[in-house]
Amino acid sequence: MTMRPDSSAPIAADSNPQQVPIADVLSRAGHELVQLAWHLEHLQRHIGPLIQEAAGRDANILHQMQSFDHIGQKAMGLADFLAALAQAAPCQWLVDPAAAAQAVMLADLSSRLGFTGEEYESCATAWGECDFF
Repeated sequence: MTMRPDSSAPIAADSNPQQVPIADVLSRAGHELVQLAWHLEHLQRHIGPLIQEAAGRDANILHQMQSFDHIGQKAMGLADFLAALAQAAPCQWLVDPAAAAQAVMLADLSSRLGFTGEEYESCATAWGECDFF
């Protein structure tokens, strides 16, 4: 992590393009968790009727499927935590997220977290698109 010597001094855009405020990295990671929680909730709505039908034959199935809800709640909790950290992080704390992003196996997610791809507003995969393999 790098700190600017003077927090009021702006950093030139070309001085070190790989260094970004840690608050931005935390915000992006939180955004990805929010998207994950949304997709889990959406999935629950679609498979809910099937689960209820199967639970009529085996009550344990309903108990096992409650884990979807728990995972979504954890993802939202982590997103809230990261958002709070992002707000508290001093703007002069800089980090290069490239090496950490390379550990992420999904290329589009790695690109978003590493600040190497499209702008943040367009980071979410278009709804309806799905890569299974």
